Amino acid sequence: MRVTIIGNCGSGKSTLARKMSEKFNIPHIHLDRFWFEANGHTLPKDNIEGREKVRAFIREKVEEFIKLDSWVSDGWYSRVQPMIADRADYVVFLDIPLWRRLVNHIRRIFLSERHPELSRWEDFKFLYEIVRRTFTHGAQMKKFVQENPLKVTRIRSHSEADAFLAKLQN
Repeated sequence: MRVTIIGNCGSGKSTLARKMSEKFNIPHIHLDRFWFEANGHTLPKDNIEGREKVRAFIREKVEEFIKLDSWVSDGWYSRVQPMIADRADYVVFLDIPLWRRLVNHIRRIFLSERHPELSRWEDFKFLYEIVRRTFTHGAQMKKFVQENPLKVTRIRSHSEADAFLAKLQN
């Protein structure tokens, strides 16, 4: 089984991927982790050469990972997503409303560890990014979903995600 989970920030991609990984005992690739490993979070936005190195690192890691027979990935990186989706059996699109994603992130700030590289304050400032990316990445994702209708399962709530996971067979 090969599953990729996409959605806007705070939609529950990592949570669903972790649950799938545990249920089916398959590896989990968290695309944001590659970004952190490549120190993407430390680069100024105008460092084009550094950003290209980060993108190359992510691409290399993804190419290596998707060669496996079974996996679940979570994240949205438009430059590698088509490659992941081509190899995936399922593309799960978590189309969760903005208000719910903001609540999810606020809860995450105070109740769990998200990324050890980020301070609580940086995580708090990410609320702005969630709103901003809804309009930038959201349009890209919806286009991607329209272009891949046979593989995509659209999920609009966490209860739908739980139901999808419950009926999914290895």
